[in-house]
Amino acid sequence: MKYEIIKNDRIFSEFFKVDRVELKHENFRDQDLSQVRRYHLNRPEAVAVILENETTGNIVLVEQFRYSSLKKSIRNGWTQEIIAGLLDEGEEPIDCARRETMEETGYQVHNLEFITTYFASVGISDELVHLFYGTVTNEDKIEDGGGLEDESEDLAIRELSFSQIMEDIRVGNIRDAKTIIGLQWLALKKLSPPS
Repeated sequence: MKYEIIKNDRIFSEFFKVDRVELKHENFRDQDLSQVRRYHLNRPEAVAVILENETTGNIVLVEQFRYSSLKKSIRNGWTQEIIAGLLDEGEEPIDCARRETMEETGYQVHNLEFITTYFASVGISDELVHLFYGTVTNEDKIEDGGGLEDESEDLAIRELSFSQIMEDIRVGNIRDAKTIIGLQWLALKKLSPPS
């Protein structure tokens, strides 16, 4: 299908960038080029890591305050999430996954399995999330974690049983999409017999 960008204006540029785009694209009804205005949030690529502690059998999450969830949160802005962060320029996703795991949890992760890449919110943003699964043991905990102070990160590390996390998802205590996607993947992995 055809499309044409007519105008692309950067209307905001700080931590993230927002473009106002005038474009035409074919539509499914009659193949005419319909002109529309769209707003586009430019975001770097990101990683998310499902981290399982093989010593305890628990899943490692981080808890933090998320202003964006404040008005619609049942936990008053506090969220429990899998590990995540933005890729630095030129950084490979797997290297970012290792770095973010160390920064946020203090675990040095050696075994990382790539799962998939998906758009975080394709209706408005180009942010791609690379999802990984990693395993650690208690011996891999070599730093405190908790995030980087110079990035204003303040994270509490939570290790919860898989069943507790799935119950938290079921009752709505966990509403973060990457965490739900990651833990549902893990649920399917645990249900599937080894091949």
